[in-house]
Amino acid sequence: MTKRFTVLTLLALAPAAGAQTPTPDEATDPKQLAVGKEGFFRPGALLQGWYFADVVSDDPDATINAFRVRRAELSVRGEILPKQVAYRVMIDPAKVLEVRSVDVVDDAGDTVTVKEPADKLSVFQDFYVTFLSDFADVSLGQFKIPVSWEGYNSSSKLLLPERAQVARDYGDKRDLGLRVEKSFTYLGYSAGIFNGSELNNREVDDAKDFGLRLEAYPIEGLVVAGVVYATLMERDTAKKDRFEGDVRYERGPFLLQSEFIAANDSGTKASGLYGALGWTFLGKLQPVVRVGMIDPDTDSNLAPATQKDKDEAVIIEGGLNYFLQKHESKLQLAVSRFEYDDKDPVTTVIASAQVSF
Repeated sequence: MTKRFTVLTLLALAPAAGAQTPTPDEATDPKQLAVGKEGFFRPGALLQGWYFADVVSDDPDATINAFRVRRAELSVRGEILPKQVAYRVMIDPAKVLEVRSVDVVDDAGDTVTVKEPADKLSVFQDFYVTFLSDFADVSLGQFKIPVSWEGYNSSSKLLLPERAQVARDYGDKRDLGLRVEKSFTYLGYSAGIFNGSELNNREVDDAKDFGLRLEAYPIEGLVVAGVVYATLMERDTAKKDRFEGDVRYERGPFLLQSEFIAANDSGTKASGLYGALGWTFLGKLQPVVRVGMIDPDTDSNLAPATQKDKDEAVIIEGGLNYFLQKHESKLQLAVSRFEYDDKDPVTTVIASAQVSF
């Protein structure tokens, strides 16, 4: 009776869905190594290889297709003192391959094409030391901000190979800071204060960003969450404000997921949303449909009626997932149609192979 009560207690105090800290029962997992006097060490990896094609309507010369290493995440995590001090480190060597061609004007006034990183050129992703307790896990280091269900949670469990556009643009960001989080039977929370300089960047001012994510689990399989994220201090120079809500219901073969994000970056207001449905057949095959919209400058919609809104996009996506071993080994195929107001539509096709542990 005592053992059963202990197991139920530990399950009730399991970390939140977006948390990466080890669960208490991992201390006895035979797949990990002992370190230090009482701790353990557990390696992990997320490997994704893609073939993709971007097809631009009415412009065959702009069409591209290529193979790509999308993710090569290598991680270690564990506990130094069981149920007291945990840690995690993760790098992604695939990040150093992200380059793009950009036209710039040189000193002579001529336009030249140069190569530059498409994102911050750093393999360093996660690093944190966590102090565990029954009601709060306190982490210091670099980790994801709590905006967007898809952005906050693991890339290995995405419905389609790539996140929804609004989640990519306004969530899925890492920053240096301090985070406090925990999940219980019906409620969970994650609160943090961040530099606001994003991935692996040195702080350049006194401003800080604050994020709070509250989750509710009213019935089995249902997660309802709300997020507030805002810049504190020096808001007259730069600010990043986010208001986000998401719902996810997964029970048996059925899955429903939706998010809405409103943003204000230094006066530029934006918003976006999506809804997705999936159904798994025989535990192996999962068709998915996702429909979304994003408007990176909502104020342009307030212009005179003769001026066309030139930035809004509607995205319609369909995909098929084949689970060889759940998310540890799966194949994904997705087709996404981007309908823009100011340029030709783009159709993106992605075929992905994934292994993770």
